[in-house]
Amino acid sequence: METALISLVCIAMVIIGTVTLCMSAFQGAISVTDSVKAMETEAGIIRRTGIAAVPPAQYSGGNIELMVRNEGQTNLSQFSRWDVIAQYLDDSAVKHVDYVEYTAGNPPGPNQWTVEGIYLLSGDPEAFDPNILDPWEQMKIVINLDPGIGTYGRITVSTPNGVTSECPVSRN
Repeated sequence: METALISLVCIAMVIIGTVTLCMSAFQGAISVTDSVKAMETEAGIIRRTGIAAVPPAQYSGGNIELMVRNEGQTNLSQFSRWDVIAQYLDDSAVKHVDYVEYTAGNPPGPNQWTVEGIYLLSGDPEAFDPNILDPWEQMKIVINLDPGIGTYGRITVSTPNGVTSECPVSRN
């Protein structure tokens, strides 16, 4: 009789252990599946995002004005989460690699950048979705570097999801 009771307790412990193990395995599989879905969603957004930074036609010092075109299929906003990095030589031929901070104010302070406006590709101001860079629109960003670019520089613009564009800037 004692052995039957011990056997029942052992069988119950084996069943409880097996159920717990299976539930843990299922929860792990669900977590992995959710992570893969999230990665696929983010990868799809990145694939549909495209920007092109267009250098200024003339630059003779002072603030740099770049046009950034949205060439993807995704609406872009949250400009405070964008990154702007400037690599350049100043007038003394000292190399600078600077992360330029975003500011909502216009004009930007030293080592800051701002969005001056969003326009259609024709140059007309945007009419729909204010402060959102829709596909095939462009925005003018103004960058204030201190010290300024001497002869040549390169500006990198990056969206929050990591899509980047670079453009050269030459001082005339």
